[in-house]
Amino acid sequence: MLTKIFTVILLICSSVSIWALEPINGSYQKHYSNERKQNHWLILGAIERIKGAVKPESELRVDAKVRSWLWQIPVGLSSEQAFVQIKSQVEQDASVLFECEGRSCGLSNDYANQVFQQAILYGRDSDQYYWLGLKQGKADNQKKTLWLVYSIQRSNKRVYVYVEKIDLPSSQAGRFDEYVKKGDQQTLIKQGYLTVAQLPTEQASLSLDQIEWLKQVLHDNPNKKFALVVHRYGGQDQQALVEGSALQAQGLLGQLAQAGAFIKNVYSHGAGAMLPRPGGVDRIELVMLDAP
Repeated sequence: MLTKIFTVILLICSSVSIWALEPINGSYQKHYSNERKQNHWLILGAIERIKGAVKPESELRVDAKVRSWLWQIPVGLSSEQAFVQIKSQVEQDASVLFECEGRSCGLSNDYANQVFQQAILYGRDSDQYYWLGLKQGKADNQKKTLWLVYSIQRSNKRVYVYVEKIDLPSSQAGRFDEYVKKGDQQTLIKQGYLTVAQLPTEQASLSLDQIEWLKQVLHDNPNKKFALVVHRYGGQDQQALVEGSALQAQGLLGQLAQAGAFIKNVYSHGAGAMLPRPGGVDRIELVMLDAP
């Protein structure tokens, strides 16, 4: 009997912990499921109502393994605070596919009853938050995972957070490339910088896909000023790191020029080990110099 109870406890705990997701302390779990779904609906743009029908600006249907959680959040946390706490656990190294808040998302009733089929998520349109991100494996053949986070505050002040973890089969992963590129642009504009690539070797170069994405960003923002920055850590003194990364940044700018990119407002910069960000990995960043 004790063995059975212990097994059940382990299963309950593992439904959260092994998937790198921890509920907010004091939350009450209202729902958990783990199933393979066909035509699973993903919202990639604001929901509109056209002649009474739900019509997102952009959407996709996928066949995938889907795990979902629904929590009632303890009193004292707002919908935004709960959203930020849960999203912070899964957003690292993820490309944002779509994000919205408040009335810009559409009607919460549509998310609750049409998209998620969880009526308890019907609340105030102004107090809803939605985020969909894609995590890609280190290698091209590794699986890709979608994380979805949605929070809402109901009229009775109760706050709920709904989360999905969607494991994409390799045949479906390429369908999100277009949204990754758009989402990366939105992230760049929102936070003022974006990691273009990590640098596992001493050489710094851009792939064809990275060059094409940068060309599109520069084309879409002809009046913005950017810096292409190389960050290098360890192995040399600070001055050598700065000088070496500066030369590599110039080489990257040369790659863009050869590819026909609009580089009039792009500057190269070698940061060496200065200007660190969490993680401290060697990387190439695009920085928007006149970000708001």
